Amino acid sequence: MLKSFKKKFIKTSLIYYIYRYFKYKFKSFKSYGGSGEDIFIAKFFRNLKKGFYVDVGALHPINGSLTYLLYQKGWNGINIDMMQENLRLFDIFRKRDVNLDIAVSSSKGFINAYLFEIGSGVNTTQLKLAKKWRGEFNKNFTKRKVKKNTLNNIFKTNKVARDFNFLNIDVEGHEFDVLKGLNLNDYRPKLISIEIHVSKTKEIFRSNIFRYLSENNYELVSQYKQTSFFTPK
Repeated sequence: MLKSFKKKFIKTSLIYYIYRYFKYKFKSFKSYGGSGEDIFIAKFFRNLKKGFYVDVGALHPINGSLTYLLYQKGWNGINIDMMQENLRLFDIFRKRDVNLDIAVSSSKGFINAYLFEIGSGVNTTQLKLAKKWRGEFNKNFTKRKVKKNTLNNIFKTNKVARDFNFLNIDVEGHEFDVLKGLNLNDYRPKLISIEIHVSKTKEIFRSNIFRYLSENNYELVSQYKQTSFFTPK
């Protein structure tokens, strides 16, 4: 009865539409991600007050972060970046998190990192990309040998739950190698966001990343610019 009354009389009134306007004006999500990807993530987990994330290629605790909105809600997790200098701010602003200075790849050992500067979004382990961006930005990079490890090893060491909530991978061209170091039978994150570097959206379906995740029973559920979102089937 009440539902019918609301639909017939309240939802058709001018006052209700004015209320809706101010409701969404002042309750809209604030975004910290580069292309608003964190709004999708926050809505995906809107009913979960606390959860756990792993951010590979975390870069900055706030600016451009896909996990800061979750942290503000009370979540915690692991932030991983191959440049130790970037993690200093995480130690200040993300005290509930574990912050790891290491590169993530398909095997354990060492890898060359090509670094432009602290906080640069184009620091990479891919020499071809580093040379490309050197030409585009007219900036030089330095080479540094850094430790690398697999996600499987990192998760075991840090006792990450098998079905943790959110995994983000943003490592400037090295994303597929990161995935290959993760056994998706051992760990089944409920949402994976990952950059797939293609010029057209339809090319995503031909990428190694899409095929790998599909073979492991994950499906593509959304796309924000370079970032693709996958959930378990």
